[in-house]
Amino acid sequence: MITKIIILLVIIILLQLIIGHFLHEVGFSLLHSIILMLFPLGIGLFFLQLFYYEQRYPEWSVPLKVKLRLKYMYIITFFEYVAVYICLF
Repeated sequence: MITKIIILLVIIILLQLIIGHFLHEVGFSLLHSIILMLFPLGIGLFFLQLFYYEQRYPEWSVPLKVKLRLKYMYIITFFEYVAVYICLF
């Protein structure tokens, strides 16, 4: 059981690092991308969507580059939940 939890933590850390990289590619500063990266399982992504993109782009007319990166981040968040399910159940 302890090895499954360690594997889960490693997977979540790696996926969060990828999300932080995408945040930095979109245009956020390194500090902001690290802070948002510290919230696992999509919590940081939810805050980003709620407090940044909903305020700045009310009609969600974001550039294509940003849209693609956000979709990649949502897919990675889905993989985090799949990893939680596989490792714990």
